[in-house]
Amino acid sequence: MLRHADLHDDALSEQQAYWPLIFASSCKIQAFVQQRSFNQCHYPMDLWLHMACLHCVGFCVAFAVGRRAEGGSNWWFVDPGTRFGKASFRCTWAVLLPLLSGWTLLGMSWLVDTLNKTPDCFPADGYLTPTLCALCQVLCAAAAAIYAVVVVNVWDARRCRRANAEAIKSIETDDLVERWGTLLPAAHMELCGGLSPNEFVDLPMHEVGTVSSQCVICLMPMVEGDCARSLPGCGHDFHRACIDIWLLRQTSCPLCKTDVRCLDF
Repeated sequence: MLRHADLHDDALSEQQAYWPLIFASSCKIQAFVQQRSFNQCHYPMDLWLHMACLHCVGFCVAFAVGRRAEGGSNWWFVDPGTRFGKASFRCTWAVLLPLLSGWTLLGMSWLVDTLNKTPDCFPADGYLTPTLCALCQVLCAAAAAIYAVVVVNVWDARRCRRANAEAIKSIETDDLVERWGTLLPAAHMELCGGLSPNEFVDLPMHEVGTVSSQCVICLMPMVEGDCARSLPGCGHDFHRACIDIWLLRQTSCPLCKTDVRCLDF
C-alpha cells in the first residue's frame, strides 16, 4: 500500500511540474494566434482572404464534378445532359457567384474601414498586407464580372441551340439527312433567320412526276419521285430538303430573291 501511495504522489508531482510548461506553451500559442490572425485589426482581413480562397475552391470543385458527370467534355456547361451536370452549373451561378460578389464587396468595405481606424494593425513581417488584400479583391471582382458575362453567354447559347433544334425538327426528313447529313443545333441563331417552323406547314410541296430541271441548291437533277417545293408567286422548283434548309436561314427565293413571306400560300 505504501508503495502504491508513493507512486501516486510521484505522479502528482510530475503533473504539477508540467503545469507551468503547459501554461507557458498555451500563452505562446495564444500570442502567436493573436499576432497572425490580425485580431487587433478593426475587421479580420485574414478571415476574408481565407473565405475568398474557399469560394475559388468551390468553383473548381463544381466544375470538376460537372465535367466528370458530363463525360469529360470541355464545354459541358453549355448544354448539360445529366442531373449532376445541371446542378453543378446551377450551383456556380445561383450560389457561388452571388456569394463571391457579396463577399468581395464586404471585403472592400472591411479594408477601407480597417485602414481608416486601425491602419497599423498589419504586421510588418506578415504575409498579409493592405496591398495584397486590395489586389485579391480586385481579382475577385474581375473574376465575378467575367464569370457573370460567361453565364449570360451560356444562357444565350442554350436559347439558340433550343431554337435551332426546334427548327431542324420541323424540316428534318430521311431525304434531308441523306442529302445533307444530320443537322446539329448551333450555339447561335444560324437556322432562325428565315421562316418559322409553323410557316413550313403552309408552304406547298409536291412529288416530282418526271425528270425536270436541276435543283440550283444541290446542283442535282430533280428526278421522278423526289419530294419538291414550288415556291408560290415565282414558281421556282427545288428539292424540299434543299429549299427547307435555305428557308430556315432566309425568306427569299435563291433565284429571284422574292420574299416568300410576302406571298399568300
